[in-house]
Amino acid sequence: MNQMRPQPDGQCPASRYLARTPESLVVGGYRGWLHFVTERNAASLETIQSQFVRHLGKPTALVAMAGLESMIRQLGTCAGCPLRCFCQGSQHLCRDECLILGLISGLQNGEDEAAYLSAGNLSSNARASEVVASAGEFAMALKFAGQQLLPIPVDTVHWIIKGGQAAPNPTLH
Repeated sequence: MNQMRPQPDGQCPASRYLARTPESLVVGGYRGWLHFVTERNAASLETIQSQFVRHLGKPTALVAMAGLESMIRQLGTCAGCPLRCFCQGSQHLCRDECLILGLISGLQNGEDEAAYLSAGNLSSNARASEVVASAGEFAMALKFAGQQLLPIPVDTVHWIIKGGQAAPNPTLH
């Protein structure tokens, strides 16, 4: 995804990124779980589980759901402010969603610094290791099912944290 500038075709760069199944599963799962937590709407969880079963198979989907729940619970405990997200189906990404992608991608692709930095900015540096540990099950369930996110380098995570200003890198991946 090119910096957050509109593309010549008018599409937001995030829409191309979210067209990939692995990234869509992570962001859709995160959005759906937060919707469930805030609205107590069980249909949100059913939708996530249905998507996970379709793309991961039932056994792995159950592991991924448990990992996602663990990560969201840990973030809820550690976050300094409420977690943010766009509505399900949005073709845009907010800062927290980008950091979730940085966390999961970092774990899957061996970008430990990117994962830790993402976790620390979703919670606090003091609690980052707890967030990283809780996200591991979700990240690995997706990876083992062939749903590996594109790498997100630590420089890009720094760019996201700074609000997308002075990007060192022309792409998010």
